Amino acid sequence: MKAKKANHSVAAKTETTSKRPTFALKDDGQVVLQVTSDDHISKMLGCTSADFANELAFNCFQVGGAMADSIEKGNRALGIAMEIQPRDAVEALLATQMAATHTTMMQFSMLIANAQKTQQLEFLERAINKLARTFTAQMEALRKHRNGGKQTVTVQHVNVSDGGQAIVGNVQAGG
Repeated sequence: MKAKKANHSVAAKTETTSKRPTFALKDDGQVVLQVTSDDHISKMLGCTSADFANELAFNCFQVGGAMADSIEKGNRALGIAMEIQPRDAVEALLATQMAATHTTMMQFSMLIANAQKTQQLEFLERAINKLARTFTAQMEALRKHRNGGKQTVTVQHVNVSDGGQAIVGNVQAGG
């Protein structure tokens, strides 16, 4: 049985009172992104362009795969991307990639429990391992982007002579 391909476009938006954008299936089979206003999805994904934000949202929808699962999985992936609270377009791209990576890794994790053959098990194990490493790299890229690539390292050296005493830590004189 072939999955029905979803019809979607940037113009396929409807107004909603939902606090966050979600996907819904119309009676004619068209998938729509429900938003409270044109810039709603942009604000949630930290973008300045509604077109860019809509594209990223529909990328999250496509993670769902078969039409029967697309709406629910798309909403979950979009929720993950928005929960990261991207601050700009680069972070929005990373957030949607992280959502796709995580969602796929969890789908494969479910499949590994039902693997019947060693070949299936080995394939899924390798795929999950690669996805987990990719996700970690994505988190590091997001951290570096947010911190401007700067790391703060504090190195302290304390010498205490025989019979001496020392306090290590932040000490404040108080009253």
